[in-house]
Amino acid sequence: MVAASDNPGLGGGRALSGRLGEEVSRAARHGLPLTLLMFHVQAPPEAQTSLDELTRAAVVLTRAVVRKSDVVGPLGCGEFGVVANATPEGARRLGESLVRQLQAFEFTCGGRPVTLRVRYAASSLSEPKTADDLVNEARATLQAEPGS
Repeated sequence: MVAASDNPGLGGGRALSGRLGEEVSRAARHGLPLTLLMFHVQAPPEAQTSLDELTRAAVVLTRAVVRKSDVVGPLGCGEFGVVANATPEGARRLGESLVRQLQAFEFTCGGRPVTLRVRYAASSLSEPKTADDLVNEARATLQAEPGS
């Protein structure tokens, strides 16, 4: 089990946004695939006050299972992202795998087990885009889906 309060501070979304900008430039320069996976974490009502801590715990778990070259970081309370050198199909498989793992993991909050509900959206460099374009596209997809 990972307790929400056991995780160190991970910084804000600015760090991930900065790295995303660097990765977009590098991928465009070298013709590499790149995808931003944006995850939305929902906690049960009794754990809503600890959503920020639970999101940080989800970030820690995600960092432990993705490739070392993937960039993982928080984007805000209840949101985090993974920047991966992956095609849209590869990113879809990664996103689905991470959702399964995060929802199966037993997080704790206040000494009680908490099951998270996790959704994701992906935005890829299929055409020239900025880091902001990727974030906005993924966020719009998440907001358009039921359960937002």
